[in-house]
Amino acid sequence: TPGKVIFENELYQLIHYAPTTETVLKTPVVVFPPWINRFYILDLTPEKSFVRWCVDQGVSLFMVSWKSADESLAHISLDDYVLKGQIDAVDRIRDLLGVESVHAIGYCVAGTTLAATLAYLAAKGQADKVESATFLTAQVDFSEAGDLKVFLGDETMTLLDQVTREKGYLDGRYMAAT
Repeated sequence: TPGKVIFENELYQLIHYAPTTETVLKTPVVVFPPWINRFYILDLTPEKSFVRWCVDQGVSLFMVSWKSADESLAHISLDDYVLKGQIDAVDRIRDLLGVESVHAIGYCVAGTTLAATLAYLAAKGQADKVESATFLTAQVDFSEAGDLKVFLGDETMTLLDQVTREKGYLDGRYMAAT
């Protein structure tokens, strides 16, 4: 689906997909896709594109395209994905369109991060920046994590600490092995 990069920082590019209709819904949608598998999972083909469907319904859609992790992002933490990523994108969209709020979609780990973003905004008295939130395959309660516990145990966390210590990020080959 045709879109345009309207902003970029060290963590992400913000892509805008303009509605194809004369009537446009007031509140835009921003999608925070997984940090891996990217935004294009929602726009693979014209027949199966969530992006295309949205713009054909009059939605002003924004999509975040996260930068691939490399040594330049070794200093980045979850806090940065919340503050310099999701909140920054929400604020830019609000300013660009002159709207009070956005509808947010968090997919996979970006959904987990969206839950943290919403909690942060609520604590700061700014929850009204996000009109609604939708979570796609996102885990926010890890007390009963099911099969994900394989990736959350002490042994796994120790291994991840060891393999990321030198470069500051997890090489994609480890993710591919899962």
